[in-house]
Amino acid sequence: MKTYYRFKFYLNARHSVTFKGKISNIHPHTWEIAISFGTVASETVNFSEFERELEKYFLNYEGKYLNDLPVFQGVNPTMENIGKIMYKDIKNVVNDKNLYFKRIEISENPTRTYIIEFTRGKTMC
Repeated sequence: MKTYYRFKFYLNARHSVTFKGKISNIHPHTWEIAISFGTVASETVNFSEFERELEKYFLNYEGKYLNDLPVFQGVNPTMENIGKIMYKDIKNVVNDKNLYFKRIEISENPTRTYIIEFTRGKTMC
């Protein structure tokens, strides 16, 4: 039997994206971000500390216009690119806690979700 945990966070931010040379209007989203991870050992994990670290990380984006942030300079802030950047950053937080990162899901609305999954030593994205 495989078991793991899933935390959900909500992030309110604005962005505009470029597709086929056309820039969209600046618009807001409440992104839902679900992070799944398992424990390396069978010991109890202090989830409160871990959750606080992730909440602190998301404050870097909360209420911001993503296009203005240094991390998105030269990067189109699509849902997919946001997910990839967050995956790399959050992976370090998760792996420092004797946990392993299984997947991140980022939704910009209830019907559209982008998923990055870590499988067999590789990131699947």
